[in-house]
Amino acid sequence: MNKNTFEPGLSLLRQPVAPLVSMVQFLYLTGPFATVAEVVGEMPEPIETELAIYEHPVALLREYLEFLQPLESLKSEQEIGEDVVDEQGEPVDRMTAVSALVMQQVLTAELEKINSRLCGPCNCTLCCTGPSAGMSQEFFEIPLAPREIDLFDVDRCDHADSRAHRARDEEELYCDGRPFYRRRSPGLFHWQNGWSLILPRGAQCPNLEAGSGRCRVYAQRPEVCRRPQIFPYMLERLDEPRAGSPVYRLRQTLLAVVDCPYVRELQDDIARYAAAAELHLAWKENKS
Repeated sequence: MNKNTFEPGLSLLRQPVAPLVSMVQFLYLTGPFATVAEVVGEMPEPIETELAIYEHPVALLREYLEFLQPLESLKSEQEIGEDVVDEQGEPVDRMTAVSALVMQQVLTAELEKINSRLCGPCNCTLCCTGPSAGMSQEFFEIPLAPREIDLFDVDRCDHADSRAHRARDEEELYCDGRPFYRRRSPGLFHWQNGWSLILPRGAQCPNLEAGSGRCRVYAQRPEVCRRPQIFPYMLERLDEPRAGSPVYRLRQTLLAVVDCPYVRELQDDIARYAAAAELHLAWKENKS
């Protein structure tokens, strides 16, 4: 596949915002600035880093200004409302926690734009179909927020038994006397950890147009569908809150799904993006 096909997304991938965010944080904490917006407004133009030249860094940073606001809590001592722990479960220092929470939000927003531009030219339905006959998986799961479930006109499974299970529990949920994934058509399931659309073997998303492969609800598509197949894993949300506050484990990883055509094609560029964000890069297969 010609790399020119990916130019709209590739141009963004090659100008990662993470180095600029790190500059803003440093300048804000070491300078006489009352707000992060002041720092952004005084950034020089252009800015050249080891990996990229940013002709208009101020305009770029302003796209993410709302996600940078928590940095101001580092000067005000305002509570951030989330706890972050390391791999051993020990709390990290305040600056590490705030920096990670900010970067997770920034990278999530940035990669939504990048993935959306890279995905279109591939005419790929990898994320929209269940496993094929030769794959080891029995089903494909698309996690959904409660507000997204009405996008799918399929059968629902929502009862005490389903809400006591998770899709990948060793002790499987049974529906109508058989494992939940042994069905011919997609279904919505309300699990212990939320809702998801289950695509069994050979099934496809009900919003996928036959023949064209277009998504009927593209403009309103679920959040998880907006972020294939490169996504930030700065933080992993844990199930056990502390005193009612969300708890996250620091991961500092970028995940890239190698089943995806553009991920396979752009591995070097993705590696440079991860390096710019100072993230460990993990390649993984979603289906096999």
